[in-house]
Amino acid sequence: MNNELLEHKVNLNEKRLNNHADRIDKLEQNDARKEIQIENLCRSIEGLTHTLKWGFGFILTAVVGFFIYAIQNHIFK
Repeated sequence: MNNELLEHKVNLNEKRLNNHADRIDKLEQNDARKEIQIENLCRSIEGLTHTLKWGFGFILTAVVGFFIYAIQNHIFK
């Protein structure tokens, strides 16, 4: 009886360990996928900030150009 109980507990613990190992493997795979998604998101954000910088530069240039035009044509008196 004692041997059977020990064998049952050992088998139960082995199943638990195997289950935990499988779960850890799945978590590692998900972690790798999330890491790739975060890297891609960072690249996208870098591209967007670069575009915004250029856009603000063009807008600022247009505003300065308008004021120079307005001063030369005496729009502001």
